[in-house]
Amino acid sequence: MDTRNRLEEALAQFEAALTQVEQACGSLISETEALDALKAENAQLKQAQAKLENELQTLKARAADLAEANRQVLARIDAAMSRIRKVLGEEA
Repeated sequence: MDTRNRLEEALAQFEAALTQVEQACGSLISETEALDALKAENAQLKQAQAKLENELQTLKARAADLAEANRQVLARIDAAMSRIRKVLGEEA
């Protein structure tokens, strides 16, 4: 009878250990799935970041072009106003 009790106790311990292993495996699977989801989200964010950086560079180049055009237009307006003042000054 003593052997039977020890066998039942060993079996109960084995079942408890097996339950712990199953729970650990379940946790590991859940964590792996969460990690995979985070990796996918990270990849999407990197793509979005690259796209935004590209758009930013394009907009900076466009702003520089517009600033240069603005300088040229102001120079032309200034020259035209000087000529007008000169003509008006000569007529007065």
